[in-house]
Amino acid sequence: MIGDAAPTPAPARAGRRVASHRGAPEAAWYPVCRAVRKGGPRRVMLHGHALTVDQPGTMPELTDADAEDWQATAALGMVWVRRVAGMEQATAPPLPAEDLEPDMVRVCYSRVRVATDYDQAVLGLVDPAHVPMVHNSWWWRSDPVRKVKTKQYTPSPFGFTAVSCDAFASAPVYDLVGQDRSVSIEFRLPSARVEYVRSKGFRLCNLTTVTPEADGRIALRNLIFCNQPLLVPAQPVLSWLGRRFLSQDAVILETLDSEADTGSPLFAGPPDQPSLWYYACKRALLKAQGTGAAFDNPVEPSILRWRT
Repeated sequence: MIGDAAPTPAPARAGRRVASHRGAPEAAWYPVCRAVRKGGPRRVMLHGHALTVDQPGTMPELTDADAEDWQATAALGMVWVRRVAGMEQATAPPLPAEDLEPDMVRVCYSRVRVATDYDQAVLGLVDPAHVPMVHNSWWWRSDPVRKVKTKQYTPSPFGFTAVSCDAFASAPVYDLVGQDRSVSIEFRLPSARVEYVRSKGFRLCNLTTVTPEADGRIALRNLIFCNQPLLVPAQPVLSWLGRRFLSQDAVILETLDSEADTGSPLFAGPPDQPSLWYYACKRALLKAQGTGAAFDNPVEPSILRWRT
């Protein structure tokens, strides 16, 4: 059985607060724009810095006066940038979905900008109760009945991965894939959620990222890759639906940000365990980057259950 060897952790103590190490790690890759093919250089924002991205060849270049302080690369049809100045020892987590199969093509690209706290946005990626409580589109979540969910979590490179102990992918859209589907959801530092859906003859990768453009302002991006090229013509419609989906996140995040206090976050119970792991993983990353040591993943194999 999938979860037989994994221990179930003790529930988190009610009212538990943790030091957050707030903010986005700078020595890490973030997507800043789609690949620059036409239209000349493009201005982007990252960590409050305005940068100019150009792509005269296969790889993007930064053309600003302080370009040597940054590094750019291209992957998944996007330009990714990280800060390198003063971070000689820092090792950046590898880009997400680096094992994407070559026959998978992009069928959706969506982006929304949100005035909110960076960490609050990332918590939305790891919170297992986030999707059914925030997203209420008819094609995504139509059953109001709450059910007990069980997920097995395992440590993975620079984060953790949830695999289904039960059929936790219950949204109506998943039924199009078939009942024999398998679903895994990986969180990878600094701020990427990678969902893989596999069935007979069908593979899909759903990538969501958070980019810290400036203090109090982030960009949410969602990309979907699939091995069904017949879906490519539907990209404008799927991308529009994706923006509607991300807009629901934006409303919640801006509401939370307007009501946030300055204290440390409060977590309680199994549904908040992934949030605790996020902060623990970020502390471990910053420690490794500061000392030049290897990243020591603090996540232990666990089975979490909750009702949602």
